[in-house]
Amino acid sequence: NAFTTADAKPVAKVDYVVEREYFVPLTLLMVGFWLALFPPSDNFAIDMIGAGFHLWFGSFIGYQTMKTRAVFNKDSFELMTVTNKQLGIAPDTGLMPKKYKNYVLGTTNKWRYDSFVNWDFFPSIDIPILVYFKETQTPKELQKKGSLGMRQMDRRENGQMHWFPAYANVRQLREQFEAHGCQKIGPVHGEEFMTKE
Repeated sequence: NAFTTADAKPVAKVDYVVEREYFVPLTLLMVGFWLALFPPSDNFAIDMIGAGFHLWFGSFIGYQTMKTRAVFNKDSFELMTVTNKQLGIAPDTGLMPKKYKNYVLGTTNKWRYDSFVNWDFFPSIDIPILVYFKETQTPKELQKKGSLGMRQMDRRENGQMHWFPAYANVRQLREQFEAHGCQKIGPVHGEEFMTKE
């Protein structure tokens, strides 16, 4: 445990790999099976589409959980890929930088701690589905505003937003974000959500 007393600050760890967390994919898979076995509506086709989507998305997030690791280095936070020849629940044999760059920005999946301006968990740390953070390392000309209503969650024009599924232990993420001095200026869905454009 990184906390020695109730009031102690967390210890910043280097080359620290956050434990994987299967809550999100397992929940999606369970919902998918439930929809398939106990269709809730009179429209069988809609129920099966819903079941198929949850099963597919749960499998996709499960695959990412087995494959991707959140790592805290000396001066940066990074998403890395395991080198295991066969993915599963076996211990990692090694880590390497992600093969593909960030699919939205085309940049690397590594961000300096001093570039963080905010981070949080959605909808909460107790029911984590998404991990959110915002950074200023991405050049302004490459920054993109959130899509699918994501910008409604943080309208501050102070960096690039990132979201990824909570496939890593969120309490360990919070502990190390705090320990490495990652700035946190407020909740993702705070007063900004109520502000008009």
